[in-house]
Amino acid sequence: MDINKFLSDYSKFFDFLISNIIPAIIILVVGWFLAGKLTIFIKRAMEKAKLDEGLIGFSCSILKVFFRVIVILVVIAKFGVNISSIIATLGATLVTVGLAIKDSLSNVASGILIIVNRPFKVGDSLEVDKISGTVSKIEMLFTTLITPDNKEITIPNSKLTSNFLINSSAKKTRRIDISYPVKNDVNIEQIINVLNKLIDNTENVLQDPKPVVAVGEYKEDRINILLKVWCKTENYNSVYSYIQENVKIELDKNNIKI
Repeated sequence: MDINKFLSDYSKFFDFLISNIIPAIIILVVGWFLAGKLTIFIKRAMEKAKLDEGLIGFSCSILKVFFRVIVILVVIAKFGVNISSIIATLGATLVTVGLAIKDSLSNVASGILIIVNRPFKVGDSLEVDKISGTVSKIEMLFTTLITPDNKEITIPNSKLTSNFLINSSAKKTRRIDISYPVKNDVNIEQIINVLNKLIDNTENVLQDPKPVVAVGEYKEDRINILLKVWCKTENYNSVYSYIQENVKIELDKNNIKI
């Protein structure tokens, strides 16, 4: 064995170890640790700002990956590799993949918009494109609704950001509008009194704004009586059902025919 050659090779390896491998390991370990700590710091700052939990979780997961990718690139650069070519290759790859999955990326972008702008949240009642239901899940690609008859509907997020959307739960109160057609020869004052008494006996009807019972319009064969009452959003269905169930009973008691 050539001792001089062995010592020379060993010296080169030792120099490479001291100048590249050990610093790279230190950078990787410390950088990986700091990336996690920085992500936690940003998460706590977002939590103090009382941002949406979905936005916080998604943003922090992206940031953690971003920070750690930077650490890996720094480690690679430590070995003398030209990271510019790596970044260019990675960019070209991302563009190619993006074109292949553009529909999915559109849903991801729409999911981000939903999380940031919060046009609705879990538990809200939505109506979109003749589909209605309660939001059960908001995910990055899809939003899931549960219909009143307990069917699960999965809607791509891009559909929710590109169509007209009705959110029945957005406000704390809602107005119930009902029209009752009655014969032309009825006593309008009597009908209004009957409906007002029904409203007075209906639970959860708000008095501010004040309930309204009035003539809506005259037709050749009928008069349309309008009933408008306000209630809290969570009581809408129960108040509506109670009025509809009892209005016929009360009108029949007073010999008023619809």
